[in-house]
Amino acid sequence: MKFTNEENIKHKDIIAGETTVSTDKVLIYKIFRYVMLALSAIFFIWFLLPVLVYGILIPYNLFGMVACLLIFLFCSAKGLVQLVKQAFFKNKITKIIWKIGKGLIFAFAAYALIISIVMGIFASIPPAENASAIILGAEVRGTQPSLILSSRINAGEKYLKSNKDAICVATGSLGKDDQITEAQCIYNVLNENGIDGNRIFLEENATNTKENIEYSYKIIKEQNASKNIAIVTDGFHQARARLIAQRQGIEGSIGAVSSDTPLILLPTYWIREWFGLPYEFIFR
Repeated sequence: MKFTNEENIKHKDIIAGETTVSTDKVLIYKIFRYVMLALSAIFFIWFLLPVLVYGILIPYNLFGMVACLLIFLFCSAKGLVQLVKQAFFKNKITKIIWKIGKGLIFAFAAYALIISIVMGIFASIPPAENASAIILGAEVRGTQPSLILSSRINAGEKYLKSNKDAICVATGSLGKDDQITEAQCIYNVLNENGIDGNRIFLEENATNTKENIEYSYKIIKEQNASKNIAIVTDGFHQARARLIAQRQGIEGSIGAVSSDTPLILLPTYWIREWFGLPYEFIFR
């Protein structure tokens, strides 16, 4: 087929345009791949740090490390991925399995994004003025608070100093290797830092978040304190704590006083809530 000069020019322009689009797509893919390689490496180290520094190896940072490793391999060893894909595409059953697996991965990624946004929203809901604070316990080491508990106590202290008429309930029982209860540890630190002991009530029987809130709210009602409550815990924990509180029939408002989670632990415990929230919602 012969083209006129004008048609030849148009034809060349079309080819050049297609080449430019193709080149742009390759460039975008390369940038995406390098970004994913960098992020997966960074987060792998981030999930590994609690193991190296504190000896904390739980299913959630293990899940994170495995996910990061798979993403890194997928982005760096494209040929290997293609070989695996070809192996799955050899028959109809394995081809279906591949597609289902791919769909589940994308669905989980979407879920993780949505649930993280929800967690962020609930962590930023402010409490009413002079609401009764419930400081949720965490690990005690001997007689001293762990990093997470120390952060919660600091957040509670700031709240109580800003809300002079508020009381608080320090909640948490005796851990396996603890010398004092979580509640007593919270009380001791708050009192040492200038919070009047008359404003602090101890709840020393709770062993989980549900009991923390349930038993603490009973104390709040017994003291005729404000039925508006401020839940003092880590930001990643606020959504689940709020869900539990709403099921306890809290009569007032529910606000969040979010502590600063130690950065080294944040990804591990953030992922824990991805699984903990639906479990709380469905099974409890």
